[in-house]
Amino acid sequence: MSTRLEEVLEQKRKCLKSKYLSERVLCQKWIAHCENLMSRIIEWLQPLKDENYLEIQLETVSIWEDQFGEYEVPALRLVFLQRQILAIRPVGYFVIGSRGRVDMTAGNTPLAMLLHSGKDEWEFARREGRYGKPVRWSFNKAAFEEFLVNFLEEEI
Repeated sequence: MSTRLEEVLEQKRKCLKSKYLSERVLCQKWIAHCENLMSRIIEWLQPLKDENYLEIQLETVSIWEDQFGEYEVPALRLVFLQRQILAIRPVGYFVIGSRGRVDMTAGNTPLAMLLHSGKDEWEFARREGRYGKPVRWSFNKAAFEEFLVNFLEEEI
């Protein structure tokens, strides 16, 4: 074969290897963001768990994204007194409008958490209507507790 063809193929191989390595690093960062988020939520809820108000189940879920392939991330399942269940599950890194999304689902109370680009700063987001722009607000302990209160009061 010609050396030009070999040169082109070698250049392609290097580009693919570099792209693969950068995607692996990005995937590992995304997984770390998810781990940090789940740890923060567990820390906030630990006093309630100690009082037997809820059970915290740490799970692992598989996600498939074209750029990353299949990978595993942590998720949470919270089971409250009356058996109300709140699932907190990462959806993926490549989502429109952010650099990662985690969904909280509980009956009729869906809510998303979005990761700001390049930071470990999360925010809540809820779409108002099917085509409406999402409403966003800070993800912090007080806002999370407010969400839980609303969720639990709906179930009474």
